Amino acid sequence: MGSAAAAVLGAIVMLSTCPAMAQDRSVSRDDEAMFRDTSYDLSGPVSPSSATSTVSPSSVPQAMERLNDDGLRADLSLGLLYAQGKFGTDTKSTIWNTAIGGRLRAGDLTVSASLPWMRIQSRSTIFTGIDATPVLVAPDTSATRRTAEGFGDLTLGASYTFASSDSPVEIELSGRAKINTATQGSGLSSGENDYAVGVDWSVPVGRVTPFVSFSYRFLGDTATYTLRNGSAVSGGASYSISDETFVLASYHYARSATTLIDDAHELFAGASTRIVRSLRLTGFATAGLSRGAADLSAGLAVSMGFFNRDRR
Repeated sequence: MGSAAAAVLGAIVMLSTCPAMAQDRSVSRDDEAMFRDTSYDLSGPVSPSSATSTVSPSSVPQAMERLNDDGLRADLSLGLLYAQGKFGTDTKSTIWNTAIGGRLRAGDLTVSASLPWMRIQSRSTIFTGIDATPVLVAPDTSATRRTAEGFGDLTLGASYTFASSDSPVEIELSGRAKINTATQGSGLSSGENDYAVGVDWSVPVGRVTPFVSFSYRFLGDTATYTLRNGSAVSGGASYSISDETFVLASYHYARSATTLIDDAHELFAGASTRIVRSLRLTGFATAGLSRGAADLSAGLAVSMGFFNRDRR
C-alpha cells in the first residue's frame, strides 16, 4: 500500500494547491493587496467543517462536532446504527453496529480510534470495513441466513487541518487504517488490514458550511476473494441552527469491493445538538439510491467532550 498511498496523497496535495497557484497568476497586484487585507469573522455560530465519506456510529458523531480551537480537545462517543436491505441480492440482510469512538485534537492535528461490536444476519459475505462500515463482498454465499456477531476490526486515524484567517476554505488531509482485531471465527473480518487516504474541502461561512470529501480505500485481499481498491466521495452542506445545534445533508458514493456487487449511492441526513455542557446527541439516517447500498439505515450517538475550551 506504501507507494500507492504516497502517490494518491501526493496527487491530493497537488490538486488542493493548483487552484490557488492558478489564481495567484491571474489576479492583479491590487487584487492581491485586497486579499491580504481581508479577514473572515467566524466568531458567530459555525457549522461543522469535518466532512466524512463513511457513515458509521463512530464517524458521524465526530463529523457533527466541530473542534476548532488551538487548545487540547478530546471526546468519546458511543453510537448505534441499524441498516437493512437486499444490497442487490435475493434476500434481506440486517446489520446492527454499536461502536465506541475516541478523538484527540491538539492544534491542527487530530488522532482517532474506534472499535465496533456488530451483529450481521445475512446469506451474503459481509466484512467489517474502515470505521466499522460494512463491506459487502459476495451475494448469497450461504443457503441459509447466518448470524455473525462480536467485536469487529479496530480503526485508527490521523488528520491535519489547513486553515487560514485570510480565507474561509479549510482543507483536511487524513489517513486511516483498519487493523484486523476481530476473532477468526466471528465471520466479521476479512482477516486483512485495510487503509484509506482522504481529503476534505469545506467553506465555513456564517451558518452554512458546504463541503466535499474524497477518500481512496486500499482493501486487503483474502484467500477466497480479490478485493478492489476504490474511491468514496461525499458532498453536501451543514447548517447551524444555533450555537449548539447543527443539521447536515449530503450525498455519498462508494465503489464496491468486488465486481459481484454494485457501487453504493445514498443520501444522508443528520442532526446534532448539545444536551448539557459536555454531552452531545446526534441522530442520522440514510436512504439508498442504488442496489449496492442499504435500503435504509438509522443511527443515534451520544458524545462526551473533555478539555473543551471556548469556541473561536
